[in-house]
Amino acid sequence: ITLSVEPMDDGSDHIMFRVKDSGVGIKPENIEKLFKAFGKLEAKEHSELNPQGVGLGLMISNRLVFMLGSKHGIQVNSKYGEGTEFYFNLPPDPRMKINQDDIVIDVDMSPSNSKRNFPVYSPCNCRRVLSVDDNDYNQMVMGRTLSKLGLQVVKAFNGQDALKILNNSATTEITSCGHESCSLFNLVVTDLHMPLMNGIDVISHTRNLPEPLGKVPIILLSASDEKEQVEEGYRKGMNDFICKPFTEAEIKEKLRSYYLI
Repeated sequence: ITLSVEPMDDGSDHIMFRVKDSGVGIKPENIEKLFKAFGKLEAKEHSELNPQGVGLGLMISNRLVFMLGSKHGIQVNSKYGEGTEFYFNLPPDPRMKINQDDIVIDVDMSPSNSKRNFPVYSPCNCRRVLSVDDNDYNQMVMGRTLSKLGLQVVKAFNGQDALKILNNSATTEITSCGHESCSLFNLVVTDLHMPLMNGIDVISHTRNLPEPLGKVPIILLSASDEKEQVEEGYRKGMNDFICKPFTEAEIKEKLRSYYLI
């Protein structure tokens, strides 16, 4: 497997990332399956394939690439029997020094410049999470887990209450961060099945809020891996999915991916 990072030659300041392997390759009729939710190649075609994946990785990765400013998302060149190349472009991070011959990533990794300072969604440093669930026990477990990891937790017990909280947050002018008056959120975690308004509708309405809150990362929770509901959640704009019951390790992994711990 080879990875290359180089300036684009189209006159833009975007950077091209390429990942190339010399594996079994992909048949042309199978390429479009790669970016569909739960799209998996049949293991019977390739005994080398790992059948354990759920078929969400490339779809999620492609969404993230677009969110980071890519012009075309992840693209694929593959020749069956010879190998595959995935490539995408991104605008440069202001901390990257771009030369014609190479790219030098100049990032301060000192303790004072933690992961939270990377250019991802981060309207404030309060690390505040909105937990949306109609079940008292589930709220208690999620609240304890998040609080243990150092996050502030605001609870809503149905979708309508969640939207009231988010709407108030979206219309409040924030002049500073870390104060009690700050009402922004760094993450929304919502259950799927709730009275009055379900998690899918919470996602849809949240994405219609003004920025920055309209871009807040949203994780959907459900006690069952319901394929159609999960697909609908991604279409409406959710970022991630967790199947209940969850473990603290799973929550930590998700929080790390959004630079909250």
